[in-house]
Amino acid sequence: MKRFRILFAGLLLAASGTAYAQKVDAEHLSISASARYTHVLDGWDIYRNLLERGGYDMYDLKVGLHTRRGEGGWFERAYNYPGFGLGFSYQRMGSLPCKGISRLGDLYNLYGWAEFDFVRTRHFRLGPVLELGAAYTPEAYHPVTNPENMYVGSRIFALVGGGIQAEWLFAPRWSLVAGAWFTHHSNGMIVVPNLGLNELSFNAGVRYRIAPADWEHGQGPKLERPEYEKGLHWNFFAAGGGHASYLELESAIVLEMPPEKWYPIPTRARAVVGVEGVWRYHPVFATGFGIDVNYAENRYREVDLLRLGREDPLGYSPIYCGIYFIQEFWYRRVSVHLNAGIHFFKKTGLTENMGLDYERIGIRYHFRRPKGLFAGLNLRIHYFDSSYCQEWCVGYSL
Repeated sequence: MKRFRILFAGLLLAASGTAYAQKVDAEHLSISASARYTHVLDGWDIYRNLLERGGYDMYDLKVGLHTRRGEGGWFERAYNYPGFGLGFSYQRMGSLPCKGISRLGDLYNLYGWAEFDFVRTRHFRLGPVLELGAAYTPEAYHPVTNPENMYVGSRIFALVGGGIQAEWLFAPRWSLVAGAWFTHHSNGMIVVPNLGLNELSFNAGVRYRIAPADWEHGQGPKLERPEYEKGLHWNFFAAGGGHASYLELESAIVLEMPPEKWYPIPTRARAVVGVEGVWRYHPVFATGFGIDVNYAENRYREVDLLRLGREDPLGYSPIYCGIYFIQEFWYRRVSVHLNAGIHFFKKTGLTENMGLDYERIGIRYHFRRPKGLFAGLNLRIHYFDSSYCQEWCVGYSL
């Protein structure tokens, strides 16, 4: 069930971007293929612990739906007529030479992508690209057969990527594409160990549009702003997820317990309720603050006694609280939710690796009926780089 939750989370993220493409027909459809040179970055001392070197090849196949100038509404024009789609990529990470008996496996990625133009002329465009989805690898950590691979804790996990891409239209239907990406693979600490993988890649490829591209310079006539509920909104929400503690695994390794007694580490429940005050001052932007109260099932007292031989003098509590800043970006009824916060109450033990700060990136869908209801998924991290958990969210906005 853990693997299916991770896969479903990734596919939810992958599908979300395609929901608002202009039309699903040949006039808006494209197919592209590209090759990437990818390099694994030295996160968590991966070269000291596992890899001999980090460069390998990767291949992409994408299908896209592109909004067209003059056909879309206000949101399409505001985002300079973006493109959305689904992609599949194959990363030959398994070809990397590794130390000892441990290894990384090839990656098979299924993801949604979105393109937004900063610059567009009749034959050229340049702008950011986002990728969100799920990945599979045949090789994951195992305490006996793959003990040094602390970076991949499960065979199915999520990917989050971003970069910048240029496209040159050299014929009415054909274009060359090139760009640079940063990608992170992680299962959100549903399974441990899961230090995660960070990759930097450079691509070059070709794109074919079923109908001739329409890249007229400029955005066309100014459109009237859509109706939106301007002003202060209160969001009440609840979310749940799971977290597997790396410290439990580390304790078992230190104590030299046999693998059958401590692996895999159980996934502990996580729950959160919160309230947000958000000021929506523009159809695309909203800003505010929130407070959340969290429940964290854990074994931190037991782990402290095992590893350190003493309890935390400050005590233990499964409840912790935080306050956070909110920035939202809207596209019709979908919002991307960015948070940065700090804990003002946290008693979780000497060995707890959850930092004072925390961050979330999430996506929400706001239902037309019943009005105010929304649902979504958050990815929560600490220190701006350490995964903590996935949070399935449901809430109501006033």
